[in-house]
Amino acid sequence: MKRVVVVLFILLFTALSSDAQDAVQKVQAFVEQTMNDTAVIPIGVAPMNAPPIMANKWNQIHTRNFNLNFGLAVLLDHNITNQNNTSIEQVGKVGPATQFRGDRLVFSGDFTIFKRPWRYNISLNFNGLDAEDGDAAFSAIDWNLEIPFGKKDGWLTIGKQKEGVGLEYISPGTQGMFMERGSGAPMFIRQRNIGIRYSNSILEHRMTYSFGFFNNYWETGKSFSDNGSQVTARVTGLPIYESDREMLHLGLGYRYTGPSSGSLSYKAKPEVNSAPNYISTGSFDASGAQTLLGEFIGVKGPVAIVAEYMGTFVNSTATANPFLNYFQVGGSWFITGENRRYNKQTGNLGKLVPKNNFRFKKDPGSGAFELGLRYTRSNANDKGITGGEFSRFTSALSWYPNAHFRFEINYGYGRLNNTLGKGVSNFYQFRIQFEL
Repeated sequence: MKRVVVVLFILLFTALSSDAQDAVQKVQAFVEQTMNDTAVIPIGVAPMNAPPIMANKWNQIHTRNFNLNFGLAVLLDHNITNQNNTSIEQVGKVGPATQFRGDRLVFSGDFTIFKRPWRYNISLNFNGLDAEDGDAAFSAIDWNLEIPFGKKDGWLTIGKQKEGVGLEYISPGTQGMFMERGSGAPMFIRQRNIGIRYSNSILEHRMTYSFGFFNNYWETGKSFSDNGSQVTARVTGLPIYESDREMLHLGLGYRYTGPSSGSLSYKAKPEVNSAPNYISTGSFDASGAQTLLGEFIGVKGPVAIVAEYMGTFVNSTATANPFLNYFQVGGSWFITGENRRYNKQTGNLGKLVPKNNFRFKKDPGSGAFELGLRYTRSNANDKGITGGEFSRFTSALSWYPNAHFRFEINYGYGRLNNTLGKGVSNFYQFRIQFEL
């Protein structure tokens, strides 16, 4: 709060003072001192499920009994969609939209009163800027507790959390190569769920495994049995690991999906949050579904290649037991030579910290520039299901002036094939992102 007051005072002084140049220099010095940090709060005092938070004196509280880390993420998007006539007939006219994709507050840390500290993670999304009438100002995204379990550094996570499967969902949403996750990820995996999950990292952190049980009946208002439960499992390995700049990651996952009131449904947006669903099966009678997942990460210097596959076997006699699937293959190249850090606790690529932060004067730097390419395909057409088949090619350009800011442009070419024909959409997406 003191720093905020200082900034406001400096801005006021700038407006009123005849020597504005001196005031501007003071603002620049403050920004450089605050934003040019490179240290991330270590995993020892932050839970595995929490997004990376930069370490500053002013966003940490350390006491005898607990540690608290404060994080913030604000994402402002503008999306433009151009469609052919068939696409408009399929999903309706998609107009341009500007929205706050996320306004998130994160509180994480640990309780040191225990011999092996317990870790906690609470994140809230502020809905006020884009909230619909009657919606709450804040919504809870995460609320969970990580408890040490066993003698080999395993953790038991209880509460609302990520399910621990799906390469893109395990990674923080602000740290992906593209503005949005591939279309099939939210179709087959729930972003957050309420339950209990065990996870561990073994073989000198060359291997991770996780399994969990979930049921969010508290949020839906249904009974525990009618709501449907989910079971997840994942294992990853590093057959090659010289450093975060030279590595090979392989992973396998599994998810069982129980029916909700005797039915299932699948839907997916075209990797544009403000757009309607392009894939939609509607609800259909089913007794459950099983999803198998495979993942690949290869990193060589500033180049990273990522691939993922999801295949879902649906047990539904009403629709002749269809098979739905999704895959993505893509990657990125940091023109300025950086690479993302690899999280050995959770088995995913994460935070990017530029080698040379962008500065106005002293020791000028460019920040980090990243180019990305990706192809995704989601198929919900099989046997008695006609939810649609959507494919998209995406190119991306990101500029990271420092570890806090990111400016991103995505262009996507998408094709939707369903009972109404083959629709084509061109997506132009822009984002300004800030996070602590």
